[in-house]
Amino acid sequence: MNAAAVVIGVVVALLGAVAYLVVCDLLSQEIRARLFRLPFLILRMAARKLPAELRTDIYEETWLPDVHYILSSEQTGPVTRLIKATGHALSLWLRRGGVHMAEALTAITPPSLEGFEDIRALPAARRREFGVLTARLHSLLQRPADAFDHDAAVRLLTVVVSACEACIDDRDEVTAQGLAEAARPLAESLNPDHPAVLGVRRVYAHVLLQLGRFQRAEALLRELSAGEVRLFGPGTPETFQTRRLLGWALVGEGRFQSAETEFRSLAAQVPHSAASLRLHIRCMHSWTIFCQGHRHEAEDGYDMVIDFRSRELGPDHADTLDARHSQGKMFVLSGDGPRACTVLRPLLADRKRVLGTRHPDTLETRKYLAIARSLTLPRRSGLAHRMILRELRHIVRAQTGRHGPGHPCTRDTQRWLAMLTGSTEVQ
Repeated sequence: MNAAAVVIGVVVALLGAVAYLVVCDLLSQEIRARLFRLPFLILRMAARKLPAELRTDIYEETWLPDVHYILSSEQTGPVTRLIKATGHALSLWLRRGGVHMAEALTAITPPSLEGFEDIRALPAARRREFGVLTARLHSLLQRPADAFDHDAAVRLLTVVVSACEACIDDRDEVTAQGLAEAARPLAESLNPDHPAVLGVRRVYAHVLLQLGRFQRAEALLRELSAGEVRLFGPGTPETFQTRRLLGWALVGEGRFQSAETEFRSLAAQVPHSAASLRLHIRCMHSWTIFCQGHRHEAEDGYDMVIDFRSRELGPDHADTLDARHSQGKMFVLSGDGPRACTVLRPLLADRKRVLGTRHPDTLETRKYLAIARSLTLPRRSGLAHRMILRELRHIVRAQTGRHGPGHPCTRDTQRWLAMLTGSTEVQ
């Protein structure tokens, strides 16, 4: 009996010792796990001081890997590793290391243009914000090229191209030209075949095209197109945008048959999935065939584009309004005043509501509606004719103030004004 009791006592003691050791080990692991979380908790507190747009770059891609490396080092014991990791995290928090790192990154990091891809219909406050961002880009481009590593230079040029395209769509060629020209030294520091460099070259040619410098734009676009074909091969998507602009440069030079050939070839190669690009090409092609005397075919092309954009983008989208304007302008140039008024009168109301009364696109529609009205006037309607002339003089002053006297839109209004001053009819 006594021997059995002794055995039972020994077994219980052993089990108790094992249980004690297991509990101690579990507690030790729990305490160690909790202690090893301390550096990461401090890092999260330090990250709250970082700008939101740089938090990923600094916290997730720099701080966390550094702390994980310190804690996983096998050259020191766990206590030493924990002390080092905690001290490193505390130094970032207390010495504002993250703030200093953020300031260094901000010095060469371009601002994000998310939400500013198309600024035409943005409210005034957002447009002012976009102006601040473009000013920031211009300031960055004043820094020497060697201030940027390769990745930083590529990021900056990519954002600059996006900003230029947004400005061109908004008819702000002056800002786009300034950014594109300021970006050229940085672009020259990279491989000339890099996509970001090709983008800068394309957007610069696009600016010249919009400013009416068609021959210079054509020369640049042909050079760029040849390089893209050499790099990517003929008929590849990377070449489409340059070819589209090249066709439009030919239209500007009055080489309509060559432009039509380019647009037809391009339309046959662009896949149906690239609907936006196909519609831009269809608009340009419609204008080209109108200029060759095929108004009804051009009208059908515009009807298709307007219908598709109205359904897919919405009736108030700037691209939809652009197609309606081009169609109305086509009727004006055809001498069909009543038809032009039918298109342009509601369009002007929509552009005032969506873009505002001072937007360049609104002014252009006002101009062509005034010209369309002049086409419907009887020969002896002197008062109505003088009101139209007064309207055009107001528009040319607004365009001169915004674009300057040499801008294509300003010159076009001046030409119409001169024609209407000499006659009450537009031929």
